[in-house]
Amino acid sequence: MDSGGNGPATTTGRTWLVHAIRQLRPCSEKTIRYFWLALCVILAAVAVFNYGKVHQIQGDLAKRRLLEVSLQDLIVQSTALHHLGNQHAYETKLGLETRGYSSPQELLNQLAARLAVIETINTHSGLTESAASLREHLIAMDQQLEKFGKPDPQRIEFWLIELGIFNTTLKKHAQSADEKVNALQRNNLILTLIVLVHSVSFVSLTLWRQSNLRKRFAVELLHLSNQARSDPLTGLLNRRGWQDLSSAYLRKMQRENQRQGSVAIIDIDYFKQYNDTYGHEAGDMRLREFAETLRTNFRPGDLIARVGGEEFAVLLPNCTADDTQRIVDRIRLNGNCKVGFSAGICDITHADSIDRTMAQADHALYQAKNKGRNRSCLGQVSG
Repeated sequence: MDSGGNGPATTTGRTWLVHAIRQLRPCSEKTIRYFWLALCVILAAVAVFNYGKVHQIQGDLAKRRLLEVSLQDLIVQSTALHHLGNQHAYETKLGLETRGYSSPQELLNQLAARLAVIETINTHSGLTESAASLREHLIAMDQQLEKFGKPDPQRIEFWLIELGIFNTTLKKHAQSADEKVNALQRNNLILTLIVLVHSVSFVSLTLWRQSNLRKRFAVELLHLSNQARSDPLTGLLNRRGWQDLSSAYLRKMQRENQRQGSVAIIDIDYFKQYNDTYGHEAGDMRLREFAETLRTNFRPGDLIARVGGEEFAVLLPNCTADDTQRIVDRIRLNGNCKVGFSAGICDITHADSIDRTMAQADHALYQAKNKGRNRSCLGQVSG
C-alpha cells in the first residue's frame, strides 16, 4: 500500500527514472550525450532568463536617463526661485528676466510642466512619494503667489530640500540598477565560460573515447585477422594466411629484385596410419612437435604454414632450392625429429605466381613419395 498517497502515477514515474538511471553507465557515450543535452537545456534557460532581464534593465536605463535629464532641468529651473524672495518687485523681475522668465507665474508653470514629465517617466515606487511631495509644494507656492504676490521663502526652501532628496534617491536607484547590470554581465561572462569549458571538455572526451575505440577496434581486428590466418593446433599460419603472406612475400621479392627464393612442401609420411593406430590426440601431439621442429630449424624471416592435415609449406627468401634441400635433409636426418617426411622443393622465379611455384613443389613432393618416401626432391623451374 502506498502510504505517501501519491498513487500509481508516481510509482510508474519512479520506475521509469530508476530504469533510465540504470541505462546510464558512468562515462558511457549515452551518459555523456544525456548530460550534455541536460546542460544545454539548463544553459539555454539561463540565457533566455538573462536576456529578458537585460532587455528589461535596458528599458529602465533609457527611462532613467530621461528622468535624470528632466530632473537636472528642474533643478536648474528651481534655482530661479530664489529671485521670488527679493524684497523689491523690480529685483524679482530683473532676476527672472535674466533667467528667461517674464513673470513668477511663468516660472512656476515651467516647474509644473517639468515635474509632470518626471511623474510620467518615473517607474520607481521609492520616488513616487517624493514626486507627490514636490507637487504639493508647487501647488502651495502657486496658491501663495496668487494670494500674496510671491511664494513663502520657507515653502521654497522645502521645495529645494525635497528636490535634493529626490535627486539623492534617484542616484541610489541608478547605482542599484548599475550593480544589477554588472551582475548580469558577470553572469553572462560566467555562462559563456561554462559553455566554452564544457564544449571543449565534451569534444575532448568524445575525441578521446573515439581514439580509444579506434585503438581497441584495431587491436581486436588484428587479433581476429591473426586468428583467421593462424592454425589453432600448431600456431603456424593456416592455408589462408599462407596464401596472403606468401603472395606478399613474392611481390616484395619482385620489387626488391631478389633473384633467389624457394618454396618447400613437406608431408609427414604414413601419418594417417599413425593417427588411426595411436589416436587423434597422439596425432595432434606429433603435429605440434613437428611444427615446433620446423619453427626451430628455419630462420625467423622464413614463412612456415600448415596448409593441410599433415602437409606443411615453407617459403625461404634469399635461399636457393639447393640450400633449402640441405636444410630440409638436415631436419629429416636429425635424431630429434620423431617423424619421417617427404619434401618437394622448387626455386621461385620472377615470372611465377605463388600458386604456380606451389604446384611445381607439389609435383616434386609426389616424386619423393614415389621414390620410397622419407626423402626430398627438387622440382624443375619452367621457362
